[in-house]
Amino acid sequence: MSASRLLAALALLGAGACAVPRTAQVVPNTGCYALFVVDAYGAVTAATGLRALPPYVALDATPVGVRGHRLIVPATWQGVGPNPEWATWRDEGRGLVLTFLGSTGTLDVALHPTQDGYRGEGVTPLRHAVPPVQVTLVSSSCVGLRPGAA
Repeated sequence: MSASRLLAALALLGAGACAVPRTAQVVPNTGCYALFVVDAYGAVTAATGLRALPPYVALDATPVGVRGHRLIVPATWQGVGPNPEWATWRDEGRGLVLTFLGSTGTLDVALHPTQDGYRGEGVTPLRHAVPPVQVTLVSSSCVGLRPGAA
């Protein structure tokens, strides 16, 4: 084989190797979810100053600053501040992280996929050894969420 044919064959092999897809991250299922929280020790209030988390949310693909994507909550939910970045979500490997920003701090909740949504716990270090909040997202309808919900 001539040198020019060998170089052409190597270039073709190199281009083919670049076209091989890499292992992709799991794409989060944007949509609506009922949000269930087990917070027997007040971790949400301790971390954020918020009394509770909303009863349901929608993972929206709209980017929101450096925090990730918009997390839509019911318009009637109390505790929402004027900051549009107060509730966000972002991809994190094979799962996702919800972030809630309150008057006294931030609560990050790391979730992994389940058959009907996501499950996980708070990863924000809490004072006085308060156990982390446990969170489950279960696929639900978008009834009651603000216009533009996922």
